[in-house]
Amino acid sequence: MISDPPNPLWQEMAAATGRLSFRQAEMLRGLGIPVAGLIAESMIGITAAEFDSRDFWTPVPTGKIMIITPLEEDGKVADLIAFDPSNPDTWYLRTGTGWALGHDHLDEISRNAGWPDTQQWVDLHATPLDWLRAGCTGACVTQWNAESRTKLRRHQRIHVASSKFARALRLELTRPPRIPEIEVKGTQSRAA
Repeated sequence: MISDPPNPLWQEMAAATGRLSFRQAEMLRGLGIPVAGLIAESMIGITAAEFDSRDFWTPVPTGKIMIITPLEEDGKVADLIAFDPSNPDTWYLRTGTGWALGHDHLDEISRNAGWPDTQQWVDLHATPLDWLRAGCTGACVTQWNAESRTKLRRHQRIHVASSKFARALRLELTRPPRIPEIEVKGTQSRAA
């Protein structure tokens, strides 16, 4: 359970959980989300939001109703992820901090590497909706960047639910890193 009261994102998440109506909770249950446990943990809520061109969202009273879930790092809410359940392949960030739902799962698997009787693979979900359906177990990458690619490449095995996601993940993880331009000081030519 998240307990980070001074954090404004935690307070925003707690308020979003409190806004869930019975009808909305039943709709979420119909999507395969274990609602009761997630509500008790403040891991799911509803907000009205508007979006910008950079995939960020802002709460507004007249916005589109979205599901939100907190992205935690080191036991603190770092971001709030919003998505429309009718289009789960698209999601929006509140702050852009952090890169994975279930970040603690990834860290735990890294710490367990090589230890007997411990899970040695990452359970990776394609969307925040899939992660919620799994009861917030495993992880879901919310931002593909150099850090997320590097950290996922360190794992020996990654389990996914579909061959489509496996192909997309393989493509993402084989993307070469960005290399800066290298210039020789005092000359007009660039190094090879």
